Amino acid sequence: MPADSRRWHCNDGWIRATDIYEVIAEPKEIPISTYSRGRLGKCIDISRLRTFRCIIDENEAESLTAMEHLMLVLDQYNINPARSTLNLLDDKSCMWDLLDHQDNNSSNALEYLGLTAHHVYLDFAVRYRLEVCVTRGYLSEYAIGIEFLEKLAALDATKASQMLEYVADQELNIEDPLQIFKDLQFRCAPGKRRIPHYCSLVLKASITPTSLKLNLPNVESSNRVMRKYNNLQDRFLRVQFLSETESNRIAKDRHNNNDVWDRLLRVLFKGIRIGDRIYEFLAFGNSQLREGSVTFFCPTAHVSCDDVRKWLGNFSHIRNIAKFGARIGQCFSTTREVRGVRVPTIREIKDVDSKGECFSDGVGIISELLARLVVDEMRLDVVGNPSAFQFRMGGAKGVLAVWPKEYAKHMEVCLRGSQVKFSTEAKTLEIVKCAKTTTATLNRQIITVLEYLGVPSDAFMALLNSHIKQYDEAMTNRAVAIDLLTRFVDENQSTVILAELLKANFQDPFAKNLLRLWRSWSLKLMKEKCRIHIEASAFVMGCVDETGTLRGHSIQTEGSKTKDTSTLPQIFLQISDRHYRNKTTILQGTCIIGRNPSLHAGDIRVVEAVDIPALRHLKDVVVFPCRGDRPLPSMLSGGDLDGDDYFVIWESSLIPLVWNTPPMHSSPVTPENLNRDVHIDDVRNFVVKYMKNDFLGLIAISHLAHADKVGLNSPICLQLAELHSQAVDYPKTGVPAEWNRAKYQPKFWPHFMQRNSRNYPSRRALGKLYDRVADENFDYVPSCDDEFDSRITKQFDFTDEILKIARDTKVQYDVAVRRLMKQFRIATEFELYTGWAMSRPAVGTDYKRQEELGQQFDTLKQRFRDLCIEASGDAGGSKLERLVAAIYKATQDEVKDFLSEVESEAEELEFSPKPMPLISFPWIFHWILVKIAMGHNFKPCETTLAAATRLVPVAAPQDASDELATEAVRETEQTTKSIENLGTPENTAYITGGPDLIEFPIEIIKTKPETSCNTPEEGNSAESPLSAESFETIPTEPDSGEDSFHSAELCKEACPGAVAPEAASAPPPQSQMDYRESAVDRLLRLCDDSDTD
Repeated sequence: MPADSRRWHCNDGWIRATDIYEVIAEPKEIPISTYSRGRLGKCIDISRLRTFRCIIDENEAESLTAMEHLMLVLDQYNINPARSTLNLLDDKSCMWDLLDHQDNNSSNALEYLGLTAHHVYLDFAVRYRLEVCVTRGYLSEYAIGIEFLEKLAALDATKASQMLEYVADQELNIEDPLQIFKDLQFRCAPGKRRIPHYCSLVLKASITPTSLKLNLPNVESSNRVMRKYNNLQDRFLRVQFLSETESNRIAKDRHNNNDVWDRLLRVLFKGIRIGDRIYEFLAFGNSQLREGSVTFFCPTAHVSCDDVRKWLGNFSHIRNIAKFGARIGQCFSTTREVRGVRVPTIREIKDVDSKGECFSDGVGIISELLARLVVDEMRLDVVGNPSAFQFRMGGAKGVLAVWPKEYAKHMEVCLRGSQVKFSTEAKTLEIVKCAKTTTATLNRQIITVLEYLGVPSDAFMALLNSHIKQYDEAMTNRAVAIDLLTRFVDENQSTVILAELLKANFQDPFAKNLLRLWRSWSLKLMKEKCRIHIEASAFVMGCVDETGTLRGHSIQTEGSKTKDTSTLPQIFLQISDRHYRNKTTILQGTCIIGRNPSLHAGDIRVVEAVDIPALRHLKDVVVFPCRGDRPLPSMLSGGDLDGDDYFVIWESSLIPLVWNTPPMHSSPVTPENLNRDVHIDDVRNFVVKYMKNDFLGLIAISHLAHADKVGLNSPICLQLAELHSQAVDYPKTGVPAEWNRAKYQPKFWPHFMQRNSRNYPSRRALGKLYDRVADENFDYVPSCDDEFDSRITKQFDFTDEILKIARDTKVQYDVAVRRLMKQFRIATEFELYTGWAMSRPAVGTDYKRQEELGQQFDTLKQRFRDLCIEASGDAGGSKLERLVAAIYKATQDEVKDFLSEVESEAEELEFSPKPMPLISFPWIFHWILVKIAMGHNFKPCETTLAAATRLVPVAAPQDASDELATEAVRETEQTTKSIENLGTPENTAYITGGPDLIEFPIEIIKTKPETSCNTPEEGNSAESPLSAESFETIPTEPDSGEDSFHSAELCKEACPGAVAPEAASAPPPQSQMDYRESAVDRLLRLCDDSDTD
């Protein structure tokens, strides 16, 4: 029984075994491989073998006694053994005996040739995919003989790899491996994929307590390391440590798993053998460690793991093992390199420090020009130009906020000391994500804190009842659905896409499946996480007020019972309008701000939102003050400004009665520093130490249960909140939170946590909310029996050639989608398309998986958009529209054939063993389908779809002259000296034209539209002056009536701080496309403008 437990369980008598070797010490001396083979003695492979033969000598007493013990154990598990006669064949060699030969130290060449004469050599790509099929159980190593291997080796490596990938993708259990050479389906497997420059082909492996399971290579967004060693992509291996079923992290909350931890150490120290390669531990990414994941590398004759780590940067100044690993992991963040900007002009600026606190921790500045080039280069799927970017550049990380040219000019990036973590030769600008706004949601932790601060449970119940009613109405009322989807925007902006589809009156299988999934996913999270959308809210990235205008936190207000708005900290928040992309709203009034997860009463603060004209160029970010006694972000669950997202809520019913709760003051943790340089073996040991002592999840759920039982401000909850803070910092400090099961684990659980036993009915807000939604049905079953939209299928006359292109491309797309579905363990393509996963992740949180789903599917979408654009030879005109419609038509035909086959066999669609055809492919061009369906009624400026407003050649390669011009301008710039203080510039930029003020309970300032596109509500509004930094024209629709846009009208985004030039005549619109300045023209014009200012 574990020392920190209060009770004994029968499982405590068991010890988890991982290997069965005759020589016990042998496993620690050899790498992990896909099969077990002892050098010093015999071994038993318990990972895949399910039938074992035991030979009992009935003449020996010990054998009979052992047999009796075995029978007793079997009887305890209700297994009734029976005697039978088996006809056993002679032992025969398996696949491994034919592929690998035993090591031979003999120098006799003839002897060596004799030993290897009967062995088959396979190209590594083929060998890897063969081992994928074997480890996943699709092929048996005992069924594979010399004939199969010789035929496989005789094929072209690419063709052989495709055939094996087809077996794994289709999850076919093949008894006779030779079948793949006979059946046509295997020979017609999809062809080789082309990988975009921003992606890499990633090999993955899962390590379980007893096995090594390989996954097929997958195309994913790359990182700095993969881009550097692009020609060695198959030498990298991403390894994740999981349970035997791969449904949870390895050895989760278990104490009797010493063999498992020894196995992990064996993997990290001895490596992983695949074919003739041995992969060695390289490093772990910052987010990988929490998911039990690390990166391995197979050295070549010229590149070793040490060589790779040396190239990453200089880490010799770091003596803390955890921080050493975290800094190396900074280079493994998934990023997009801005290729058009090799090395920006870097200017050093000082951090804003006061009273020993850093108010600008993690945030710097990027020029407007460079920010626009980033958007153009990355083809971001966002409307407008983001005001901030999370980035990596050399050894620097954090956020770059866009400020006018008085702060940063030309191609300039201003970095602070808090952003630079180490030195390195790599200086390219890499983007992690850009600022955008989504709707904030309540969750169980936030509700617990707000209830403690005086928000009544009736306020939460009213919001929940309203949501449930609206979700039900949305299933039958299109207007309600559109309104709800537009108001409650999710992380991946999938609700925006679905709202646009409904506006276009799509009622085909795809739109209806998305609508049903949206309701089911929303209700599921309501029940499991108490996740309730708040309309009057925003979830945004944070940055700092460079002007020093906003009022900061005062320690004198802590604990005060007064509600004086003039003493509250101030924030600035301008968010994009959720209905019209050319509008923004500025928040003004009392609101609350926080960061997930919030466990302490002081983690959610009451603040005052104000309008500061000098900050109006910033949108979809929350601006924090750089003054006060303590940085406001650090009071919000220990946040900073290096990319953290914050929720801001101005819903009046959720404003607490208690305003000035003192923030949590955690006891400082002393990092464990070495008195020597950190060695990579120290990092290997830390990986296992971390996984053994990572109790973050246990602390969080225990805190939630105790808060419900004894209150948020109880001593045990305060202790758990501090432990949680330590556990969050564990990957950087190396100091684990000291979890004590007997002391902290609850004896009883509130019923809304859905534990198996020892429950009690909760009377608090969470219990009432759970009871309200507990009986709601959120089951989701996909269907494809609705009619496809004739507006698409009858728009064009399709030739056989274009339909063949559509079908062939769809086959490749379907393979990629099914592979991602398998990787993320989700059941339907609709969950992948939207990020609304109905299953729980094996590791990590639902939010993190939703974010990862969005990133991975965005990469897949862009890859296949590029393929379609290349196939059509048109980036935004009628040829691409025709191909997209052909893909839609090919999808319809495939679904019709499937339904006819199901009907002919008298099967019910829901229970058919055949997989439903995938139908999402045409919808990666959702704006094109909307345009075709709406015809002349399509108005790009009235849509919130980013792609529809950026009708630029998505896959067009960068013009060489653009790159040269960019380089030339950069070379003419001179790096300015560091400035002592970055205060308010003498000529601060302001938006031209004063805002119209509208009084609300929470004051909202509605700014002028950023573009001149007229919405139905503003048909007579004055047109904004032409921006000095960008201009676009809008496609016209002939004979579309008075409401159509005139061909000479411009759709332009006003750049705050820029002086509007004289009105210029608009260039004529191109057919079916917006006109956009090239990067070189815009660059030269901007530089000329700046020189004349």
